[in-house]
Amino acid sequence: MIRSPYQIGHRVKVLSNGKTALVVGTPEHYSETSNLLRIKYESSTRYEHMIESQVEMLPIEEQYPSLGGTYTGDKNNG
Repeated sequence: MIRSPYQIGHRVKVLSNGKTALVVGTPEHYSETSNLLRIKYESSTRYEHMIESQVEMLPIEEQYPSLGGTYTGDKNNG
């Protein structure tokens, strides 16, 4: 399995639809060159598995404070 830069809690952008999601599972082996990520879309109950190349990590300032960022969530997100 290749080493993944993604951790549980990272915020990512899904390239196919432009939506923001949260990594909610540890990377799983998919093939010799890629891993699967379990993600949950923000403001949704939808979960999916995505190949790492289908997502892009958001900049550090848009990550949660526990991962070095300053994002605290939407005020209207509940």
